[in-house]
Amino acid sequence: MLVFGLNQIFNLRVMATTFKDGDPSYAGALGGIALGLKSYHIFELKDEIPEAVWEQEMAFKELEVEDELVEQICSMMREIRGE
Repeated sequence: MLVFGLNQIFNLRVMATTFKDGDPSYAGALGGIALGLKSYHIFELKDEIPEAVWEQEMAFKELEVEDELVEQICSMMREIRGE
């Protein structure tokens, strides 16, 4: 399992897809090598992280990202995982 904190949709999609299905450009070391790893974004795991830890480590970062972007990220990650 991988956990990303990156908030750029395009880069996040490429990275999550690479670790699941292999490098889609076939240019890197994982070209054609499907690792089958599931990727999650840290925002998807908020309920799994103790509240005090979330407040200390992530609350400010969460405020920097618009709700719409958070939903887009989480939706895309579920799509990549096939959920």
